Amino acid sequence: MRELTIPEISGVSGAEFNLYNAALFIGDHLASAVICTVAGAIGGGTIGYLHGGDAMGVLGLQAIGQLVGAAGGGIIGGIGGLVGGSIVSLSYCMPLVNQFVDLLVSGGIQ
Repeated sequence: MRELTIPEISGVSGAEFNLYNAALFIGDHLASAVICTVAGAIGGGTIGYLHGGDAMGVLGLQAIGQLVGAAGGGIIGGIGGLVGGSIVSLSYCMPLVNQFVDLLVSGGIQ
């Protein structure tokens, strides 16, 4: 029994590699990464703003805590969205982003 060559493996598995398919794959994941980055930054900033100044009300520093929480949450959420969005495809990412936008518009983030 001999080893299969690369064209034979591609024929058996049904895979076909060409530049068009590679460009579609890269474009799909790039679009997903961009959309997830924006959604993650907005979500992280929103949650950071809501909970950033929770323990600082006694000192009167709640506004500073909210701004720092929003900035930190936005950065962390954006990085998480970039990493997660580059892993998954756009068809998986878009329903999640739509659910997040619905939650954001309805005021469900607390």
